[in-house]
Amino acid sequence: MAALSPPGRGAIAVVQVWGPGAVRAVEACFRPARGGGLMLGPAGRLRLGRMGRGAGDEVVAVVLEGEPPAVEIQCHGGPAATELVLEALEGAGVGRAGVEQWAAAQAATRIRAEALVDLPHAPTLRAAEILAEQAGGALDRELEGLDAEIRGGRLDRAIGRADRLLADGRVGVRLREGWRAILAGAPNVGKSRLLNALAGFRRAIVAPTPGTTRDVVTATAAFDGWPVLLADTAGQRAAEDPVERHGIDRARRMADSADLVVLVLDLSRPLEESLGVASGWPRGRSLVVANKADLPAAWGLDEPSLRGLRALRVSAERGDGLDDLTAAIAKAIVPGPPAPCAGVPFRARQVEGLGRVRAALRAGDVAAAIRAIESLRGWA
Repeated sequence: MAALSPPGRGAIAVVQVWGPGAVRAVEACFRPARGGGLMLGPAGRLRLGRMGRGAGDEVVAVVLEGEPPAVEIQCHGGPAATELVLEALEGAGVGRAGVEQWAAAQAATRIRAEALVDLPHAPTLRAAEILAEQAGGALDRELEGLDAEIRGGRLDRAIGRADRLLADGRVGVRLREGWRAILAGAPNVGKSRLLNALAGFRRAIVAPTPGTTRDVVTATAAFDGWPVLLADTAGQRAAEDPVERHGIDRARRMADSADLVVLVLDLSRPLEESLGVASGWPRGRSLVVANKADLPAAWGLDEPSLRGLRALRVSAERGDGLDDLTAAIAKAIVPGPPAPCAGVPFRARQVEGLGRVRAALRAGDVAAAIRAIESLRGWA
């Protein structure tokens, strides 16, 4: 048996028991609310009952079709309720296993098993849809096509196919953990208010006092379905306070490793007051936001001092321009999203394996390329 739901609190948790004797083992500790045992009803029928010591807890059990049949138990979410079910099953002689063991028992290939393991951890619907496609065999089918191209001697087409898979893999390997976007800029340009507006709730303290944000404040969000961790950082200035100075230094370090830096400028104040911090930020990974568009503008978006930087006009206070900003963030972090239903590598192991396939193809070593594909798909 294995608990298939991610750890932590939730409305419903799922436990599955599989293998020979799974139905009989669950019957030994499942107390149906009415009717006979699980073996008397058809597969797929939901049965309400209780499990666990004492009065136990209400659960729903359903026998899944298969040979041998498995049993899925749906219980209240949270560690305590799940543990109650697991302990009851252990008392009936069922051994505990990890999600990886469950996935290996369900899936025909290693890649499908890996997708089943990662799927419950998908932070957004779009990430879950892509991983569900891989659990259904999308990447396996793509690799079968790649193998056929190689065996058929169509090496140029095979290289192009491998290149496309590797490009999609840059997106796939981020589906669980997501991307990081840093809000940076001078004090009082509205970074904290912008974080709250993008996150959809009040996460950061907003105050007119410069230096209010001294540490990194984060919030999770989704832009066009891509999971993003937003970070509000300390305003960049020459600070005397050692705590604020530490926050400023930390903001710079985070920007160096971030996927995107959103540089926030104050449209209502002279441009020079907030543009000075722009020097040194990575232009290739930056978006520029002209915030406070609800106030009279002190400068225009065509200012020569912007030095070619394109600024998006936004009001974090009123919500003006937020749709354009969220679309720009999504395009900046994922400029080329995978096609619908595409095979997408989603683990570093898979990307590394495809790198070996492409290297072998470029070297003209067909046998090595085929071996790399077989290793990529196999369990060894």
